[in-house]
Amino acid sequence: MAIPENHSPIEHLHDLVRKKHNQEVRRFFKNQSFDEPAGTPKQQAAYACLMKDEDNAETMIMRKLFFEFDCGHAQSLQTPIYGVPVQELQRDTKFRPQIKLHFREPFDFEKHGDGTVSRVTGEIGFRITNKTSETISRADAVEYARQIKAEFAPSKLTWKKGHFKCTYLDIENGYDLRLFCLNKSEGISTIQSVLKILDKPYSDNNFQFIENTKEFPANPGTHRVYGRTVQKFKQRPIADVKLTHAQMLVYGQIKPVNLVSVAGRLKNAIENI
Repeated sequence: MAIPENHSPIEHLHDLVRKKHNQEVRRFFKNQSFDEPAGTPKQQAAYACLMKDEDNAETMIMRKLFFEFDCGHAQSLQTPIYGVPVQELQRDTKFRPQIKLHFREPFDFEKHGDGTVSRVTGEIGFRITNKTSETISRADAVEYARQIKAEFAPSKLTWKKGHFKCTYLDIENGYDLRLFCLNKSEGISTIQSVLKILDKPYSDNNFQFIENTKEFPANPGTHRVYGRTVQKFKQRPIADVKLTHAQMLVYGQIKPVNLVSVAGRLKNAIENI
């Protein structure tokens, strides 16, 4: 379709930003009135956050910043995590270097656009048993990063998550893998790619495919939680997830070593995809 003669790219951008922003504002302040600038504090905030047709770029930015940071919407985007501060963990626990691969389902507007369905994530981790925090080096990290990029670049490998559990236990070499996969062959293929990072051989004796007849419905239904009806968690969802980033954790170092970053997810990564 040809671009209209009177088309304005700036106005087009303004319209899209305004529509998307106001959709998020209305969801965030879903129980508030949006036309009461002298109402309750929440009503005033809801009124101030909504972008108007006559807003210029500066005003739109002000409303965006006020909504995200002062009203707290940006905080709601962070997934709640149960965790321990790194300093406290390392004070009590000493460990071999670890590599963690992080995966996420690509965004699909039809599936994830309304915000009610979360993207499926995944994580694969293992230890480097022949190295310690004293002996591991930058050169080692560079080699690991190159191998991860070669094996797990999104264009090369997709982890097909599913109902079946595949395990790979090789304690001597630092592997205790437990992956949910679509089938046995997908599980073996993914595990073999993990082993190639440290150039370790695959052994059928370490692999186990656990079959089950239990059903894992795509829509698990709802239940009551804290006086509200909420959606139950979906168990073992079926989804294609791709690498988003990979990091190495080293005892004695607070920040992880960023090995691989996809689409600029991490700063100062050794390899970028």
